[in-house]
Amino acid sequence: MKFLSTRNSNLKISAREAIVKGISDDGGLFVPESFPKFDISENLSLKYTDLAHKILSLYLTDFDSEELLKIIEKSYASFENEIAKVTCKKDFYLELYHGRTAAFKDFALCLLPNLLSYAKKSLGIKDKTLILTATSGDTGKAALEGFYNTENIDILVLYPTEGVSAIQKRQMDSTDSLNSKVISIDGNFDDAQSAVKKIFNDKEIKDKLKEKNIYLSSANSINIGRLLPQIVYYFYAYADLVKAEKISCGHKISFCVPTGNFGDILAGYYAKEMGLPIEKLVIASNSNNVLTDFFKTGRYDANRELKKTISPSMDILVSSNLERLIYHKSSDEVVIEKMKELAENHIFEFKNDFNEFLCGYASEDDTKNTIAKTFKEEHYLIDPHTAVAKHIVDELSLKNTVILSTASPYKFSSSVLSALGENLSQDEFENIDALYKLSGVKIPSEIKKLRDKKIIHNTRINKSEIDEELLKFASRGKRISVPATSANLGPGFDTLGLSLNLYNTCEFKISEDTKAFEENIKSNLIYKSYAHTFEVYGEKTPPVEFKLESDIPMSRGLGSSAACVVMGIMAAFDVMEKDFDKKEILKIATVIEGHPDNVSPAIFGGATASIYDYGQVFVEKFKISDKIKFLALIPDFKLSTKLARQALPKTYTRDDAAFNLSRLSLLILSLISGDEENIKVALEDKIHQPYRFKLIPEIDKIEKIIDESPALGHYLSGAGSTLMILLDSGDKNSEEFIKNQIKKLKGEYEVLPLEIDNNGAFII
Repeated sequence: MKFLSTRNSNLKISAREAIVKGISDDGGLFVPESFPKFDISENLSLKYTDLAHKILSLYLTDFDSEELLKIIEKSYASFENEIAKVTCKKDFYLELYHGRTAAFKDFALCLLPNLLSYAKKSLGIKDKTLILTATSGDTGKAALEGFYNTENIDILVLYPTEGVSAIQKRQMDSTDSLNSKVISIDGNFDDAQSAVKKIFNDKEIKDKLKEKNIYLSSANSINIGRLLPQIVYYFYAYADLVKAEKISCGHKISFCVPTGNFGDILAGYYAKEMGLPIEKLVIASNSNNVLTDFFKTGRYDANRELKKTISPSMDILVSSNLERLIYHKSSDEVVIEKMKELAENHIFEFKNDFNEFLCGYASEDDTKNTIAKTFKEEHYLIDPHTAVAKHIVDELSLKNTVILSTASPYKFSSSVLSALGENLSQDEFENIDALYKLSGVKIPSEIKKLRDKKIIHNTRINKSEIDEELLKFASRGKRISVPATSANLGPGFDTLGLSLNLYNTCEFKISEDTKAFEENIKSNLIYKSYAHTFEVYGEKTPPVEFKLESDIPMSRGLGSSAACVVMGIMAAFDVMEKDFDKKEILKIATVIEGHPDNVSPAIFGGATASIYDYGQVFVEKFKISDKIKFLALIPDFKLSTKLARQALPKTYTRDDAAFNLSRLSLLILSLISGDEENIKVALEDKIHQPYRFKLIPEIDKIEKIIDESPALGHYLSGAGSTLMILLDSGDKNSEEFIKNQIKKLKGEYEVLPLEIDNNGAFII
């Protein structure tokens, strides 16, 4: 299968090339040269990933079939429970929001990064890819998650400052991947999208990026790799309804799609062209009804004011994917003419046979009333975008119609709660809680976690500054991330450690300032570790500059010094162009740190048991049971490792040594199994905690609070002063109980829920 440009049908490139490029050099969008046929009646029993493999194999013919299946299975592994789900009420709702960001964009954007990485590798492309994406809300976060810390790919996301919901904004601004940048612009989505298209066609910018061995690509639906995966769920929904005996195979049904950029419904058009029995594709617009007007009159008129609505992902006046449909209905010459008219005058006319389509739009009041009516009559909670589609299905009295439910209602909790006649809080998370109490509908885990996430991105610019920000982002140095660690787990003194999702990150570049570099070596552990690594290999040390961002509290027993050591060594390995041999890095880090229990999990991730013996390191990584969650109690005072070491006796009795050995073996096995009773006993220790606990004020009161809670146990993290509390992951009350009781103490404490980091340190 070859792919053509909508503005040059003589241009024919492979699927891999089309995905890598994103947009054609002539400004056109890539389209398949033909529509392969697919008989759903022969594939009704396939699970989602197998169906996706069969359908995508028809288009991605230059992908290795086995590799493509692996990519698909890996990509959809992050979905909660079911990948796609048809809920049958008065109408059929195709729920497309069970992915990582609770929106339909996950279906393509969990897959696109892996398709792109495969395409680059197989084509021998070593240049860095810079993904440039404009979003009206959902694409941004889905793309950020999809490309999360992907090797050799950076991503820059632009969103309109006032054009997304509070949850969409927080989802994007809290993204902590090292390869991402999120910028809000003073303008609307069309401004952002126009700026992106302009950059893609700007030779000067592309030449500047080329000098840095960087080329542009896109995660918007202008990339054919975004569009093709969306075809699959149309076929899946049809098969699901046949299996549920709601329709008979071969019977035609319709799909109603809330749309702004015309990508999602275009995927439905592709499915119809492939042979799926579709009666009508129903275009559902909100108050920005430029598409509805076009399909009714043949006149596309973007000369109107963009209206901000409660369905912001559809607040779009220039629908990019319409270009593809016009191409399929005419020719590249017509597309060139119409797109030129649109660019110059914001208007064009194109009259054609659009019998496959119906259309309609919903006002703000229509949308709100539909949310309330659907909840009251069908006991079903829908978001504003789904409500737009539902209103049109009702207005047109459509039967046998699948409504594409494109986002979780919790992404727009204030709008949904208001539509249901409830009072609103200024706090979006209180509105989420209120909506849950009212409906009982499960809150997506991604949205639950947002409450405690730190805001990372706060850049706000005028749309005229986008070029400058892009080039600044492209000029960054390499970045390293190292997780916090918690060592000395109970009896596991100087041997057991685990990695936690709290990170120190740095950016580093080769520097010409030798004097500043040498001064930093004297006082900064990152620079010291960097220089020491060159000494180990007998190589000359090139000066570098580190820019550190620290989230790991210092001298609190959470591995802040280990993180600095690992950063310096990894930077040295990169500059020397050495392979990142983790055991070799661990050996050097252990010499600097003195023992491996903190640096080992920082490098390998997960939980580790490690030993340093006569210049050799031995390490085993193991997985802690999902039944356990961790709560860090961080006092507002530092405890130096030196002081903590001085508190320990010089010798121990044989009985104490045997006591710890028996607990240590039980602890490792209990952490793996999640056996609660064993964990409580196995955390007991006679080597370091009894002596170091005396250094912590109010320790008796703290331990009393923990003992009175349903906690599984606790231990002193590292040398202290942090206490790590182990809880049953299914227990929703222990954390709140401990937080509330700790507030009553005299001292200042941060109570921080943490998860295991299974990846360890990495470099982008």
